[in-house]
Amino acid sequence: MAQDFYKVLGVARDATEKEIKTAYRKLARQLHPDMKPDDKAAAERFKRVNEANDILSDSKKRKDYDEFGENWKHAEELRKAGSAGFSSGGNPFGGGGNSSVFDLFGGGRGQASAGSPFDMFGGGQSMRSTVEGSIEVTLEEAYHGSSRRVSISGRSGTRTLEVTVPAGIRDGGKIRLNPDAQTEVILKVKVLPSRRFTRTGDDLTEEVPLSYIDAVLGGEVEVPTMEGRIALTIPAGTQNGRSFRVPGKGMPKRGSGKFGDLIARIKVKLPDDVTDEHRRLFEELKKLEKTTIDEKVKGG
Repeated sequence: MAQDFYKVLGVARDATEKEIKTAYRKLARQLHPDMKPDDKAAAERFKRVNEANDILSDSKKRKDYDEFGENWKHAEELRKAGSAGFSSGGNPFGGGGNSSVFDLFGGGRGQASAGSPFDMFGGGQSMRSTVEGSIEVTLEEAYHGSSRRVSISGRSGTRTLEVTVPAGIRDGGKIRLNPDAQTEVILKVKVLPSRRFTRTGDDLTEEVPLSYIDAVLGGEVEVPTMEGRIALTIPAGTQNGRSFRVPGKGMPKRGSGKFGDLIARIKVKLPDDVTDEHRRLFEELKKLEKTTIDEKVKGG
């Protein structure tokens, strides 16, 4: 069943960014695994709350969600298909979520392979024919696996194929289907870039913001993963740009049951506004730092 992200956060559909942020912080504090250890229901709700916040706190994602609901991830495809003259009431897929329409014989993103004048629905040549096309998936769909309904149009009609996108598939990977004895369909998969993660093989890299105080003194920071947030302990004296490897939190390794790693790269954040009190303390720290250096020079 599709989730209503507004209901998940308990806000109205016209809620402001501030209202969404406030609602998320309140729920995140209540449902955090540290507050409710061993509570599976709370952990699942915490995951949904994070997902809802990820969508509604991003203006573009929220616009897509408001317009297309559970099909928001395919907003660009839907808009393109709609502008091409589909008449299925705003949903050119017609079959619900996770669907895509491709005219593999021209007019769409896919096309028949060169030099293939065949009738794939019978009554034509008996030789085996290959049809090539392409589909797009998000990095999240490549992680979890997904499905597509692909509509293949030929001179004798149209048929719809259910395509399973395997978890862990890489950009440029191919999916092969044999809808009948005379036809092979090859779909090239394009994995769309993620705003949060950068993929290298089966590893995922992300930037993790860290306050300058925690960088100096050490602390704990929440790190988003494909399966929710985890706590990462940061040692004192952590430099900007330092990376921490979290085993098993990357992409699935196809066919092995194993996973790549997550690489959390620290990005130290300096304060936006320096108050007079901040400045006074920094000045004292500067003097202390200078005194320490002078003493080392003299003693050396």
